[in-house]
Amino acid sequence: MSTPVGSQTANIAMTAGMPPKHVSRTRRATFFSLVGLGTIVGAWLSYIFLSENGMRLSEWGLLLVFIPLYYQLNVGFWTALFGVWLMNRPKPDPLNLWLSLSADDFEQPITASTAIIMPVFNEDVTRVYEGLRSIYLSLEATGQSKHFDFFILSDSDKASQWIEEETAWLELCRQLKAFGRIFYRRRRKQINRKSGNVSDFCRRWGKRYRYMVVLDADSLMSGALLTNMVRIMEKNPGIGIVQTFPKQIAADTLLGRVMQFAQALYGPPFMAGLDYWQCGEANFWGHNAILRLAPFIEHCALPPLPANAPFGGHILSHDFVEAALMRKAGYAVRLLPTTRGSYEEGPPTLVDMLKRDRRWCQGNMQHLWLLFAKGWHPMSRINFLHGILSYVSSLLWFFFLVLATFLAATRTPHVQPQAILAEHILLAVTAMLIFLPKTVILLDEVITGRMFKPLRLRFLTFFSSLLDTVVFTLMAPVLMIFHSRFVVYTLIGKSVSWVTQRRKIDGGLNWSEILFTFLSVTLLGLAWAVVGWFVSKAFLIWISPILFSLVISILVAALVSSGRSGRRLGLFLTPEEHEPPTVLKTMQQNLEEIKDRSQLPPELERHYGLMQVCLDPYVNGLHVSLLRRRRTIEVSSAYLKEISHRLITQGPQTLNAQELKALMHDTDTVTNLHYSIWSAADHELAPFWATAIRQYNLASTSPFAHTLAKQELE
Repeated sequence: MSTPVGSQTANIAMTAGMPPKHVSRTRRATFFSLVGLGTIVGAWLSYIFLSENGMRLSEWGLLLVFIPLYYQLNVGFWTALFGVWLMNRPKPDPLNLWLSLSADDFEQPITASTAIIMPVFNEDVTRVYEGLRSIYLSLEATGQSKHFDFFILSDSDKASQWIEEETAWLELCRQLKAFGRIFYRRRRKQINRKSGNVSDFCRRWGKRYRYMVVLDADSLMSGALLTNMVRIMEKNPGIGIVQTFPKQIAADTLLGRVMQFAQALYGPPFMAGLDYWQCGEANFWGHNAILRLAPFIEHCALPPLPANAPFGGHILSHDFVEAALMRKAGYAVRLLPTTRGSYEEGPPTLVDMLKRDRRWCQGNMQHLWLLFAKGWHPMSRINFLHGILSYVSSLLWFFFLVLATFLAATRTPHVQPQAILAEHILLAVTAMLIFLPKTVILLDEVITGRMFKPLRLRFLTFFSSLLDTVVFTLMAPVLMIFHSRFVVYTLIGKSVSWVTQRRKIDGGLNWSEILFTFLSVTLLGLAWAVVGWFVSKAFLIWISPILFSLVISILVAALVSSGRSGRRLGLFLTPEEHEPPTVLKTMQQNLEEIKDRSQLPPELERHYGLMQVCLDPYVNGLHVSLLRRRRTIEVSSAYLKEISHRLITQGPQTLNAQELKALMHDTDTVTNLHYSIWSAADHELAPFWATAIRQYNLASTSPFAHTLAKQELE
């Protein structure tokens, strides 16, 4: 069944795993015919309403922005309905990848070598390693783990974070007896961010493995799903990428719980609908997916785009491009319908979600370079277009509202009966496109109980769905304003920086951050309402739901970012909260058992890894052993001695990030720091080190000292 790595090339005719062409063509013809028909009907009704007194330039402009908005609305509508139909058809979808496995295949041993990689960048070390521990144990429980290796690929540029990652890696390997199975590698230069990190792994170790599973720092996957993904790849040599549906978990704010509830309820039908019309040209989302390494290495390298950032340079949304390149090479990219086994965490607050969307917006806008490039499969171009529209549509919606305001102020009050009829029909059809999919999905859940069998929980699901509609309705105009702003920032050349994504809220609400972020939105809503009052009372009533959301955006942001998430009332419950899968339960239990380091003074908490490497001989030795000797002199010895002296006598708070990294990159300096601090007199040490030594002596910070002492006693 399996073949050596590198023996498969794009010249080989790939059939297994690629849907038959006649099936793909029939499905897409059906889907896009319905989408096109709905878009044409909406555009025609809009034209009738606008053209009653002739079409002015502003009316042509409104119609122009209306058409792509209505197209996108129809795509979502028909994707959801086809998904519900597939989930309820008497016979399973013949293209479902699970059908490629027989009952015997699930029992067959796995022989293909697979690398599970997790790129990290200044992440919560405890969460990263406890997540990996849970995945490793889940994989061990399948009895098929010996051909899987784990790689933590660090790009962390904070010295203290870097040391903590090394220490946690060694302790995890020791506890699981996983030396030679779990590897840690930190890049000295963070070239091309996550995609560069993955590329570096592929160049160094990719030829040792047939498959690669890519995880995010907050990803969690069960061993059963991982092994079955490998089996699916083995049975379908024409597939290059299999993407699972990662469900959100572990949310502790209203926004997070509403998002994970919406994913649990609406996600599977939309996933099935996407699989219906994307077929073998699906998208790769960058994580919780398995890739065939040989063609990925050979065909999916990412050259920089022309011009400078934000449109040019390094490709941010590399996953869409890698999927298109894999398909261009002749391999299918497939979606795997999964409801259990693939998980991730989402942003906890509205501000954090907007920060993430800012990066995603620039990444999708870069695809304008690729939209008309040669050689793409037509579906890859459509995927690029949909990615661009996911953010540009907000700017189009904003233009639509601005033009509607202008027309309300300048149009004649007399309206022809046919225009009124067209307007009413258009409003009814639009409401159907927005609300019918959610209604059908909700009724399907109430009737079938796919999420929950008890009637009480189905009732709570119904009520939660009504509430999440309210929450999303309040947030939608706010997101429109910010996404429009992000698109404009990209168009005028304002690039985005690479920052760590916050995954949990720290303490209470940050009111200053909320006020700073959303005050301008509130003022815009108030100003728009004043304009609407003078333009037309009827128009103001029509646009009032949108303006109301803008005016109360500060309150909305505070509400959804708070810890009052409805959990105690049983609202927004998901199957993973009701009956946690083993891999999630293991991680949550381990996180609860770990000693809370928040008891440390803030200055020690901030430099915890640095404290460990300077005071603990085992951590110091570990770090030195993992450092590579410099081939060239990057910094002078005098400079290192000067900043070492400042570190000892004035404390780490007097050094910047670059100076701390310079110290931690030099083996001799790291070794000497440990000796110098322990041998210095009290008056020679900064207050930081006096506190750190006292804490170290009291708490016995070294896990390795405990381990060695225990082994000696035994």
